[in-house]
Amino acid sequence: MAAALKASSPYRGGALVFSRYSPYPRYDKSWCDTMYKKALIPAAGRGARLDRPNTPKPLVDVGGRPIIFHLLKRLEEVGVEHAVIVVGYEGKKIERQLAAHPDFNMKIELVENAEWEKGLASSLLAARGAFAGSDEPFLLAMADHLFDAELVAKMAALEIGDDQIVSMLVDRDTERIYDIDAAVKLALKHDKVVDAGRHIENFQGIDAGLFACKPAVFDALEEVLEGTDGEPVDLTAGLAKLGAAQKVGAAYVDGALWFDIDTPPMMIRAEMAMRKQHRVQTVLRPEFADASDVKTKKYTFTTGKPHETDVYVQRGFVRNPDRLQLIPDASASSPVYVFTDTKVNSIYGDDFVGGLKKMGYDVRRVVMAEGEEAKTLENYTRLVEHVIGEGIDERSILISLGGGAVCNVCGFLASTLYRGIGLVHVPTTLMAQCDAAISHKQGVNGARGKNLVGSYYPPISIAVDVEVLATLEDWLIPDGLSEVVKHALGQDPEYLQYLLDYDGSIHDPDFLETVVRKNIELKCELMAVDPKEYREGMVLQYGHTVGHPIEFLSAYDLNHGQSVGIGMMIAARVSRLLGGCGDDIVELHERLIKQYKLPTRIPASIDIDDIMSMMRYNKRYLTEGTRMALVDGPGSLWSVDGDYVIPVSDAVLREAIKQTY
Repeated sequence: MAAALKASSPYRGGALVFSRYSPYPRYDKSWCDTMYKKALIPAAGRGARLDRPNTPKPLVDVGGRPIIFHLLKRLEEVGVEHAVIVVGYEGKKIERQLAAHPDFNMKIELVENAEWEKGLASSLLAARGAFAGSDEPFLLAMADHLFDAELVAKMAALEIGDDQIVSMLVDRDTERIYDIDAAVKLALKHDKVVDAGRHIENFQGIDAGLFACKPAVFDALEEVLEGTDGEPVDLTAGLAKLGAAQKVGAAYVDGALWFDIDTPPMMIRAEMAMRKQHRVQTVLRPEFADASDVKTKKYTFTTGKPHETDVYVQRGFVRNPDRLQLIPDASASSPVYVFTDTKVNSIYGDDFVGGLKKMGYDVRRVVMAEGEEAKTLENYTRLVEHVIGEGIDERSILISLGGGAVCNVCGFLASTLYRGIGLVHVPTTLMAQCDAAISHKQGVNGARGKNLVGSYYPPISIAVDVEVLATLEDWLIPDGLSEVVKHALGQDPEYLQYLLDYDGSIHDPDFLETVVRKNIELKCELMAVDPKEYREGMVLQYGHTVGHPIEFLSAYDLNHGQSVGIGMMIAARVSRLLGGCGDDIVELHERLIKQYKLPTRIPASIDIDDIMSMMRYNKRYLTEGTRMALVDGPGSLWSVDGDYVIPVSDAVLREAIKQTY
C-alpha cells in the first residue's frame, strides 16, 4: 500500500454520483446495530501482483462475482447506505460494472483519482470532499479484501474511543497468515496498535484491511505526507504515526475468515474457501416431522475387508498363459470369459485362449470392436445379455485382453453381473499397461462425454506382458507415453528428469519396460492412499479435465494420449495464469510433450465454445464450476491446505484454451 502525494498538490479529479434501486428485497439488518451509514472504498490501484489480464483488481471474479461486489453486499447487510468508491486504473470499467448491477440498494458515489499511481494515501485523500462538512465516522474497507459477515458486523457495531481516530481489524493468529512477509505487521499494547510496518520484528497481529475512522484521519494522512517532497509514503506510516500517539484501537478477527486478494495464490485460497462455504450453505436440509413418540432402533453393519489387487509384470505369458496363474483355484471349474477386440484377437487370441483351454479351463471368447466404439451403453447391454445367455456363475472370471476400452467395458461388466464377479486385466497397449488397467475405475461413455457411466471395482489381479508392445502400431506408443509424461510432470521430479534426459528410441523394449514398471509403482502408491482420486490421486486426472472434451469433440480423431497431451498444456497455462507456476513450467511441458511425439495445440476444427460447454459434464464440475488438478513445479501437484482440486474460473480457463490453439 504505497502512497505518493505532495502536500501542496491539489486533487485534480472529479466525482460521479449515482444510485441503484433494486427490485429485490432489502437485507434484514435487524441483527446488526450499525453505527456507520457511510463507507470509503479505495479501488484505484492496478493490482500488478494479481495480474489479471485487462481486469482491474476490484473486478476480479472470486466466488462467481467481482471482489468489490462481495464487499458492497457485506456493507449493505450491516446498514451502510452510502459507499464512496475511489477509482483510477480502468475506472470506467468499474463504473460500468457497478451501473449495470441491479442488486445494490445503497447509494454509490464514484470519485476519480487522476493521480492514482501515487498510491493508496493519494486515493484516500481524493475522497476527502465526499466526507466534508460531517463529523460522522465511517468505515474504510480495502476493495481487494473479502470478509466473513461477522467481521463486518463487528466493525459496524464498534464505537471508536474518544481518544482515538481509527479502530482497525487485527488478526492475532499470525501462524495462519499466508505470505506473511508481504503483510502489514502490528505491535499491540492494551488493545491498541502502537506500531505498524512490514518489517517490524516484534509484532502481535496483522492488518486485516477493515477500519472504522473519524474524519480526522484525513488530517493525519496529510501530516504524514508533509515534507516528503513527493516521495512514496506507505499508508502504513500513517498507521504507525497514529499508533505512536495512541490513536489506533484494535478489534480482533478471532478465527473468522478474511482474505487480502493481492496475488493469484491468495485468490485461489479465497475461491476455495468461498466454494466450500457455498457447499455448506446450499446443502438441502429438509425438515422432518417430530417422531419422538415412534420407537426406532438403529443397526449398523460393516462389509468386507480392504481388497488387494496383485499386479504382475512378466514377458511372454500372453502367448504362453501356462507360465502365470491368472484364474484362482476356486474359479477353475466355472465359465471363464475372455474379452478382446478384433485387432488383438487376430494377433494373440488363439494363443491366449487356446493356451487356457489346453490347461482345462472352460473358456469362451467375446470379440468386440476396437477402441471407443465398444465403450457404449448399447454395447454394454448387448454383452450382458450375451454372457448371461451363454452361462455364467458367481465364481466365473472375466478376463480383459486388450487396450483401455476393452479393460473398461470388461471391468464394468464384471462389476455389475451378479452384482460383481471375478475380474482379471491383461492389458496389451502401453496406455492400458501404464494407466487404464492399473485401476479400480471401470466404465463406458455416455452421449455427452467419456466415462460418464461406471463403477469403482477392484480386479483380482492385473498381468502385464511388455512383449506385446512390439506388435503395436507406431502411433500407440506416444499414445501410452502421455500417461507416463503425466505421472512425471505431476508426481515424481526424478522420473521427470529421467524422461527429459532419455535420448533413445521410444520403441526400445527396455525403455518401455522401465516406464511401465515405474508407472505401475507410482500408481500403486496412489491407489493405496487415494483410490477414488480426491487428494494426491488427483494427479491421475492431470490433463484429462480438458483433454476428455477435446477427445470427444474430435470425434475420436484425436486419440486419448494426444488429447491428454493437449490437456496438460492447457492445465500448465491455467496454473501459470493463476500464479501456481511460471513460464518455465509451461515451457517444460511443451518440451517434454513434444519430445514424446504428442501434440501441444488444439486443432482449429474444435471450437472453444464447444469445449467450454462440455466442461459442465465433468464429474468435478459440481454446481461450483470447473476444478482441476494443476502443477506448481516440476513433478509437483499444486495443493492448497491439503486440497488438490483447484477452482478455475471460466475466464481463466477460456484464456488458457485460447493460448493453446
